[in-house]
Amino acid sequence: MTGIHDRRNIDREDRNNRKGTKRRNGAVALLAITALLVSACGSRLSGSALAAAKGGGNGGAAGASGTSDSGSSGSGTAGATGTAGSTAKGTGGLSGGTAGSAGTSSSGGSPSGGAATGTTLPAGGNGGATAVGVTGTTITVGNITSISGVAPGLTQSAQQATQAWAAYENSQGGINGRQIKVQTFDDGNDSGQDYADASQACASDFAMVGNASGFDDGGATAVAKCGIPEIAAEVSTTTAGNVPQIFGASPGNAHYWSLGPANYLKAKYPSAVTKAAMIYLNVPATADQASREMKANTSVGFNYIYTVSATPTQSSYGPIVLAMQQKGVKYVTEYSDQSSAARLLQAMQQQNFTPQVVDWFGEEYSPDFINQTQPASNGDLVLMATAAYEEAGSNPGMQLYLQWLNRVAPGAKHDIFGAFAWSAGLAFAQAAKAAGPHLTRAGLLAQLAQIHNWTGGGVQPPADLGNHVPSACFSYFTMQGSSFNRTYPAAANTFDCTGGLAKY
Repeated sequence: MTGIHDRRNIDREDRNNRKGTKRRNGAVALLAITALLVSACGSRLSGSALAAAKGGGNGGAAGASGTSDSGSSGSGTAGATGTAGSTAKGTGGLSGGTAGSAGTSSSGGSPSGGAATGTTLPAGGNGGATAVGVTGTTITVGNITSISGVAPGLTQSAQQATQAWAAYENSQGGINGRQIKVQTFDDGNDSGQDYADASQACASDFAMVGNASGFDDGGATAVAKCGIPEIAAEVSTTTAGNVPQIFGASPGNAHYWSLGPANYLKAKYPSAVTKAAMIYLNVPATADQASREMKANTSVGFNYIYTVSATPTQSSYGPIVLAMQQKGVKYVTEYSDQSSAARLLQAMQQQNFTPQVVDWFGEEYSPDFINQTQPASNGDLVLMATAAYEEAGSNPGMQLYLQWLNRVAPGAKHDIFGAFAWSAGLAFAQAAKAAGPHLTRAGLLAQLAQIHNWTGGGVQPPADLGNHVPSACFSYFTMQGSSFNRTYPAAANTFDCTGGLAKY
């Protein structure tokens, strides 16, 4: 995951200039890569466009999340798209502003963009300042992503998508008379900074929304101490997955692993999976994920004859490729960042090593990656984590997301982290609305626990967000030339959801 400058106005009145303590560990996160760029989508959709059928079963479509996203259009003036909010480490840039009035008492045109509908107060009011980060007119949420450090721009798309969601939600009238403001943090790919950022959010923000970091173990410690609700884009570490207050659009793999991909590969490539190799970066998140995947896949017939860890800055994969050749490896997968994966493919091409199956994760769903690695990546598989950007034409939920992302951050990366962050925002909105006008952290947590079969309006396969259970659904795409082509299941915007989950 390279950095893209945010194009969002800052609400200067509410900017927080405190800086968290920073310490570096020099490691690269599990999270990686830009994802597929697509053209800007068409005209604005109403909230009802999210009502696609729920996903489920073999080839089930990514369906509606059950969110209450619709809102009446109002007479407010569209706010201008402005400059980026600050992403400096420890500095909270506020985005979102108040939408233009639609006949109720609210501020004028804002930087949130889009046709403003105004803020409608519920009968009897909303109780005013009911919790940390909550006033009678605003809800401030924190967002921690990895932008600076050894992997610049790592998950900046999740920050931009969270800001896009806030702008969308504000254009629909906000939540019970309150507009959403986003305070941004950059953990710099560092657990210590992630802890400092989360600690600051605990003191100033109502909740955290759309977080994406391979070092979320740091923030998890702070969340466990203060009890702030977190609805992350994805949960990366087991430490974070074990904190009850941390939910995720992609809930993580602390206790479950999807068996569908392994069963599919075993049926299609029975000899390859018996001579498998796992390569992973030697940082906690990637090492943990690799270990859990190998355990789950071994239970259905995989045999790993070669496993190795690589350093984030490893310049040559030649020795690793030579070892795989000597051992007769036929199936290769890797947990790493885009740059490391590209170096592995380069070494494989140089040494004419062509295993039967090369299987990449959704982080490599990126035009940068495919263009950088052609022709070496021709025929490689990509295990998809979200719905496909190529298939937005038949996915209203993806269209809505792209419309607002392109409106708020034109030219932003279209990747899995952005899609999950948008989904996390929708989940927060559903839970906050259900919690009622007198908004509290306890009330929000109680409502988040009631969200199941969550698809973020169609941008992801269904997951049990409330019970912290990841999706059992999957699809595979194949790299060819400069394209990602759907491989399985055949129908657009569908997933295979029949493989079940390993529990540990």
